[in-house]
This record gives sequence, C-alpha cells and structure tokens, in this order.
Amino acid sequence: MSTQKDCADYLRAAYRNMTGEKLRSSHAHELVAAYFGYGTAAALQADVTFPLSSLEEAEILIPDIDGINRRRAELSNIPVELPDGRAIAKIISASLEAAGHFRGEIWDSTYLSDDINDYIQRDPMVIENELAGEIATTNAYFDELYIEETSVETHDDSLIATLSGSLNGEQDQDRAFHGDKIKFTSIMTMRRAASRVGYFEPEFETGGRVDDSMYYDPEWA
Repeated sequence: MSTQKDCADYLRAAYRNMTGEKLRSSHAHELVAAYFGYGTAAALQADVTFPLSSLEEAEILIPDIDGINRRRAELSNIPVELPDGRAIAKIISASLEAAGHFRGEIWDSTYLSDDINDYIQRDPMVIENELAGEIATTNAYFDELYIEETSVETHDDSLIATLSGSLNGEQDQDRAFHGDKIKFTSIMTMRRAASRVGYFEPEFETGGRVDDSMYYDPEWA
C-alpha cells in the first residue's frame, strides 16, 4: 500500500474508534493530502518532484495544521465530530511512525520557532562551531546560547529561517577582558525532501562578532 493510503486508513480507523462512526475514504485522503501541504489529494499524487515515496529520506516533518483546518472546512458532508487540524495531524503522524514511513523529528508548524530553538539547544555546536574565530579573540568560556528572534520563509524547494541571538560566556578572571558575549545571525536552511512538508537535515551558516558595548558603558568609564 502507498503511504497516502496507509495514513488515510489509519485515520479512518482512529475516527471509528473515537466515535463509532465512519469517515469517508475520500475525506480521509483529502485530509492526509492537506497534512502534507497540498490543497487536494490529486495535487499530492501529481507531485513527481518531491514525491511522498521519498519521505523516508526526510529528517524533519512539519505537518500543515492550518491546511488541514482549511480543507476540513471546505469538504462537504464532513462529520461534525471530526477533531480539529492539530488532533488530525497527531493521528496521521502516529500512523507514519507506526508504519515506519518516517523516523525523523516532527515539528509543530504553529510553534515552529520553539522547535527550531529546541533543535539548536540539543546541539548548540551547529552554531558555535562557526563562531570559533570570534570565540578565540576572547578570554571567556561560552556555554549559554540564546535565540532571540526567528523569522521563517517557505520557498518552493526549501524552508529558510533567519535566527538572531547571542552566545554568552564567563570571563576568565586571570586574563584580560576582551568580551564575554557574541552577537550572531544564523541562516538555517532545510531543503525539501518529500511532499511540501518533509525536509532534509537543517544546514546552518552563521556569522557574528564580539559585543563590545561593555567598553562604552558609562558605568565603566
């Protein structure tokens, strides 16, 4: 069976278990297509550039929760007991994991900045490694990375997030002070792997400089 059909069948079974009622196969297929970012099931099936069959190659999946809600509102004779987009997305995600179609991370499109931050905090070296030159100019030990702003853009073949923040450290008291904070901007790029919501592992390009504002603080003058 195809991934789309597996998901649709799982969704129908879950709905039947929850309510004792039936969910039409056509409705289930449309909702699954919406999960993957498409306006219709036909559009999902027609995508030969990023086919759903490539989903196992993806590392990150970001279900289109808003798209599910829109499609749910558009479909005729949809059961009133059908849960909202977030709950439907959770069911479809469970089906993908249960069938082994996807083994990566599933991020929440509504709170995407939180999931991006969590990803970085679990492996801060994706940013810190590219700040090694600036770190070397200081006499501080850096161990606190903060993402202060996140801006996300979705393109035909990728998702790009612009991140700004700071890397904070503790000064070595036995050495001269040359700054203990580095302000940085990082561009996180995720290339599309499958459907409109499946991506390869994030790639980072980061630049920054030591924050020298301390040198001009009147209290230190």
